[in-house]
Amino acid sequence: MVLSVKRESDNTKSRFVTLTQADENNDQHVTGSERALVTVDVNHQRLHEGRAFYAYVLYPHAAKLAAGASLNIAIAFASGIKPHLVYDANCGGDAEIYLYENAVVTGGTTLSSYSRNRIIATTSASVILLNPTVTSTGSLLEAEFIAGGTGKKSGGGIAGSTEQVLAPLTTYLFRLTNVNGTDHMAYLHLEWYE
Repeated sequence: MVLSVKRESDNTKSRFVTLTQADENNDQHVTGSERALVTVDVNHQRLHEGRAFYAYVLYPHAAKLAAGASLNIAIAFASGIKPHLVYDANCGGDAEIYLYENAVVTGGTTLSSYSRNRIIATTSASVILLNPTVTSTGSLLEAEFIAGGTGKKSGGGIAGSTEQVLAPLTTYLFRLTNVNGTDHMAYLHLEWYE
């Protein structure tokens, strides 16, 4: 037998607590043998809530990242937003990826973010710029080498990060630099939840 409950007791002090969980219609049910407690990790839960987002840039075969050139993404979040973010970077040859905090940037092209939940129409509380003019990179937080090989016969490589909790109202700069000596396809992908 499934027990449904009303939530009017949310503001009532009580000595007895019963674990309840919302169903797909947001109705509360007592957790038990017929309504097992569903658990998921936080990232998965934020995805279902419509609070998970991503943004990316691809330099495809037809428009490769030039030798010695950098792909820059600057991102900042609104007041009160403390996003949990990971990134992936890929380049067809040797490359370096940097993460800076408190960067100073101007201009650039607005880069769209996308909700990872395609059912709920939500938008990120972020501003993202592609290849802005960088006046100051700020403080270096992380740097990685992507071993992809050198020259025209390189094999490519990929780097990824552990989760970072970013500060609100702070500009972060992600910089992928092709150090291979040859133009290559490149990709930088940011994924976060708010």
